[in-house]
Amino acid sequence: MTFSLLVGLKNNLVYTQCFYQQTRLLYPTIELVFVSFRSVDGTHQWLDSLQDDHVKYYYEDRERSLSDTYNKCIELATSDYVIFAHNDMVLASGFIEQLAALQTDQRVIFYTTVEPPIFADDPRPGKIVQDFGTDIDTFQRDAFFQFALDEQARNEQTGQTAVTTSQGIFFLATSRRLLLEMGGLDPLFNPMFCEDDDLLLRLSLKGINMIIGLNVLCYHFVSKTSRFSAEYVHRTRQIERQSNRNFIRKWGFRNSAAIPHKYDIGLVLTNGTSAALRELEPWASIVYTDLDPAPYIRDEQPFTAINLTKKIKPLTAERVNGVLISLDARKADTAQLEQVAFLQEIIYHRLTKPRSSLKQLWYRLFPAFSWRGYRIRIIDPTTHEAQLIYKELTYA
Repeated sequence: MTFSLLVGLKNNLVYTQCFYQQTRLLYPTIELVFVSFRSVDGTHQWLDSLQDDHVKYYYEDRERSLSDTYNKCIELATSDYVIFAHNDMVLASGFIEQLAALQTDQRVIFYTTVEPPIFADDPRPGKIVQDFGTDIDTFQRDAFFQFALDEQARNEQTGQTAVTTSQGIFFLATSRRLLLEMGGLDPLFNPMFCEDDDLLLRLSLKGINMIIGLNVLCYHFVSKTSRFSAEYVHRTRQIERQSNRNFIRKWGFRNSAAIPHKYDIGLVLTNGTSAALRELEPWASIVYTDLDPAPYIRDEQPFTAINLTKKIKPLTAERVNGVLISLDARKADTAQLEQVAFLQEIIYHRLTKPRSSLKQLWYRLFPAFSWRGYRIRIIDPTTHEAQLIYKELTYA
């Protein structure tokens, strides 16, 4: 069983060098794969200077997304299994050995990150909040290594070195072949954010088992090359907003939804306004409207790879969607517009909750109903989330 550590780079050379040095102290021959797009701090020159037969690397001066970066890593890797890593982390002793004990072709393993209390109020499975330094200069390496040994011993004593989970994050290891079959990460999320939620949803829909390796430990300084980097610190909120909108465009629901079903929704928007279109557009497969969409498309198209000119159609266009939802924007207030977020769930419950044969017959005979100002007609209840597991979509 072989592993490759995949590391996407964007400046912050000092952290990359630290990651490389600390990893080589533990694992002199494990394959390291570095990919950098448009680093300008000497990262590319440093990569060229490496004299290491167990490093593969690639760089370009053009800008690419985080998904593009890790997809290139997956392509370059030669091991059976790959580990998505960050350059702002330090692996604990036993990291690979503990991972190998758990890894199979049908598993995603989330490794455990020990982090300073930067996001202490944001708990998630596989995170331990323990402060061993917020940066390289303050990092208490020996104290962290001892903590990791103690944590591993405690877990061994209790007999619990892994737990199953339905939640995950980008700190994972899985089969390289599986990722290649699925088309890797989706560059729709540009420059970043939501690509991990998207991938994990696809893996879950495919039926891959997900577990947290409690003894697969590393220290994570937290977002040194993303949220808190010099390049992105002032743009993080904007990038998150546009990534969340693109996730909804792809899947039809928020990335925290409990019911992962994608219905083919055609939104019929009459007396359209720009505010209504901005709120509603991501939630529909096609929008039919009497509003001239040109100003909206001009403003929004730079933030999505989905072709909005093809997505937003005139009211006279043929309507071929499985579910048609109609709304008169003139009669809808802001609160009603925001209810669009719940329509997938309303449709799902309408189709699955009626237990009596009389209600089922009624819904078949009268497939149209109203809900909070929306008129909903179910023509074909087929869901399409499974179609998004494998293929690499062409959004244009």
